[in-house]
Amino acid sequence: MSTLPLARLVVAGDRAARRRLAGITAGVMIGVALFLLLAAAAQAFGQRSERSTWTELMLTNPGVMQQLEEDTVLTPETAAAVSATDHYEDRLITILMVATTPDTRVRIPGSDVVPRPGQYLSSPALAELIDAVPADQLGERYGERVGVLSDDAIEGPDSLVLVLGVEQSRVLEWEGMSAPQVVTEFIGYDYASAAYRIVALIGAIAVLIPVLLLIAIVTGLGAAQRAERFATLRLIGATPGRVARIAAAETAVTALLGAMLGVILYLLLIPLAARLEMGSSTFFPRDLLTSPGVIGATVVAVPLMAAAVTWWTTLRADVGPLGASRERRERAPRLRSLLPLLLGLAGLTTVRILTSAVESGSGWAAAMPTGQLLVASFVLTMLGLLWAGPLLTSWAARLAQRRARNAAQVIGLGRMVQHPRATFRAVGGLVVAVYAVTLFAVAITAAAGTPELHQGRGYLAPTTLYTLPELDAAAELEQVADRIAQVEGVTAVAVAPDASGDSEDASMRLALRTEDARALGAFDSDSPGAAEGSEWVSVGWDWLLNEAADPRPYTAPEADAAAMLLVATDGEAASVERARTAMVNSAPGVINQYPISRVDNVVTSASALENQFAALGYIGILIAAGVSAAALAVSTVSSLLARRRVLSLLRLVGMPQRTLRQAVAWEMLLPVVTVLALSIGAAVYTAWIVITGTSSRGVGWPAGSYYVVLGACLALVGVAVLASTRAAARMVASATVRFE
Repeated sequence: MSTLPLARLVVAGDRAARRRLAGITAGVMIGVALFLLLAAAAQAFGQRSERSTWTELMLTNPGVMQQLEEDTVLTPETAAAVSATDHYEDRLITILMVATTPDTRVRIPGSDVVPRPGQYLSSPALAELIDAVPADQLGERYGERVGVLSDDAIEGPDSLVLVLGVEQSRVLEWEGMSAPQVVTEFIGYDYASAAYRIVALIGAIAVLIPVLLLIAIVTGLGAAQRAERFATLRLIGATPGRVARIAAAETAVTALLGAMLGVILYLLLIPLAARLEMGSSTFFPRDLLTSPGVIGATVVAVPLMAAAVTWWTTLRADVGPLGASRERRERAPRLRSLLPLLLGLAGLTTVRILTSAVESGSGWAAAMPTGQLLVASFVLTMLGLLWAGPLLTSWAARLAQRRARNAAQVIGLGRMVQHPRATFRAVGGLVVAVYAVTLFAVAITAAAGTPELHQGRGYLAPTTLYTLPELDAAAELEQVADRIAQVEGVTAVAVAPDASGDSEDASMRLALRTEDARALGAFDSDSPGAAEGSEWVSVGWDWLLNEAADPRPYTAPEADAAAMLLVATDGEAASVERARTAMVNSAPGVINQYPISRVDNVVTSASALENQFAALGYIGILIAAGVSAAALAVSTVSSLLARRRVLSLLRLVGMPQRTLRQAVAWEMLLPVVTVLALSIGAAVYTAWIVITGTSSRGVGWPAGSYYVVLGACLALVGVAVLASTRAAARMVASATVRFE
């Protein structure tokens, strides 16, 4: 008999077979789409970093930059530059101040124009923003626009980047994000440090493994159903090799179709995924388009691997002509199944020991490949849970079997003892996903987060701007204050000299006239710290950040004391931006940093790299939770198909449906209870090692959203148990039992 008619008999035999193939196709489609999105995102993260970090002037390329000194003379091959940040409402503007010679040959990334003093280049989004708002709120701060940066020099379509031409003296005096540098070439870099590369790699693997596991689960969907049909083929003369080839061909064609549909789904998801905001912007859609080689390799590799696994498992199953459909007892899991998990946990512990040794100044520990060991140990721990799961399930079932009190427990626990791998396989995807979710949730707690703004009596208004001028510019500030006070929306302007020298507790403090302090909200007439008879009061420096003013009586400051310029507004966004522009333009050469407010501090904190990784962590939690739901649904269906004949026999001999449902529930719940706590504990330990092994930070209790997600995963288990018990009852209601 030829192979083609046999394949038709197996593949398109009835509606159930076609539904099974449709399920495999859908599962592979989802898995491939997620895998390609992850691969593209990993590639895009580095590319976006290189496009955006050239403005930061970090000393990652010492060959192209050095410290700018007062006596530095620029040449056509060099430029003086300093990084700065400005704000517009709740958005952060990255600014690179550049001073060059008229005949400079230093190139600005994304442009052939080098701005001269009073000129600027901007990103497309910033150019649109400047054109859309009144000039006195934004555009007048920078001068004349002489060009727009191309997309290959900015992080994303929403990035606000500006290259400002200035004099060399202004670069030298400006208090920016980094010290002023002499630059021969502006170069970006991939990620901030080895620590962030390690964290990014671990995060990608933590999401990728559940996705690959989903593909493996769906390609094995309905193996029991195929086994019965293959037994029929063996009965009519098909050899074991031919049966294995038919099974492999069926899986390959189905997986190939799913992979191609997955590529289409991936392409359709790119515009939606590009809307996710990461860093300073969303993504360019092309950033999430991976290379054709990766797409082609995925489309080829997934069907080949699925076919190879199916061929091998079918051949090893030794499907016979009559008795093959009977469920065979599995070989008991061996103790060595715990070895990968134990090695992973031991490796994580070694990383912590090495980190402690490095912190204590040990030279030999610093030379050890801690990063590689950390990644390898993490992978072993995550996969070790899958290898250890069947053994732990078998142990738990044997222990519970001794206390079995009814038929449901005897049957359910007995099957778990005989088939621990098949039993654990039904919940393995959920266990790995919970590990990933917990890992992300705990690691996220290491991020600095954004401060909560304190408001009320004694706190600086969130819309009050302040800046630190030149140390010897106190006299000029008084004139500047008079000009700024005339700006529409400004309610108070104050010059606050330094008052730290007279502080009894050596804390940093500012001096304010009593009337200015009252206008700025440092206290009111009922405040116990107010000195009605004193002309001056001092307030804590942290008042500018997020603390109460703590006003105290103060004597008149020295005339040349360093001063802070504070400008209060009526709270309207337009008033704040007009005041910010006026502060920059009214004191050229006096103000050496862009004015900020407490709200701006929150915006800056939110853009910190650790907070960006935290945002990725939340996305990882959603993906892992979604994958766990899909994996649990598919594995539940596959598990039911594998047990259909046994369940039918039990019903035939008179077992009540209630007892049957309870037995099925035991088979699903016990593996979850056995391994879930271990999975959560291992994830918490891994997260602690990852954070403490790559930084000086610590971890804390996960946020409430983690418990919501964990509760949702447990609820999925409950839903799966309920669906399994009902489906099992329906499945055997009219089943035909065959006896060999």
